[in-house]
Amino acid sequence: MPLADFHCITRFRVPYCDMDMLQHVNHASYIVWVETARCVYFDEVLHEPLNGANGMILARLLFDYDQPLDYREEVAVGCRVARVGRKSFDFAYEIWSETRQLRAAHGVSSMVAYDYQAQTSIVVPDRWRELIAAYEVVAPT
Repeated sequence: MPLADFHCITRFRVPYCDMDMLQHVNHASYIVWVETARCVYFDEVLHEPLNGANGMILARLLFDYDQPLDYREEVAVGCRVARVGRKSFDFAYEIWSETRQLRAAHGVSSMVAYDYQAQTSIVVPDRWRELIAAYEVVAPT
């Protein structure tokens, strides 16, 4: 999926703290980057506070690493909702080197809508569904 298919894109330069002893970005940093992009999406698209009563919890994460990234490389992280189910939804991610114009990694996370006060999963709120549909095309479940 090309980065052009993503409306929610976070851009930055690779910071030194994300490097490892093998002299490229550590694999765990990619996960932190997509988590950050997911939080941006949650805030800017769903208009939900991260510490609100209702939120989402991670149920599954699949990630493929295509190319290593280097210190100070220009990076773009695309984040979109690829599927909405009854109680869960999937985010798709692409991490691109804008410096070298290539995809560095991609993945999917399955998130469960969650009521933090009751500590239980909930049906994905209709308001979220409407906001997601207005923001991007969502595959039917």
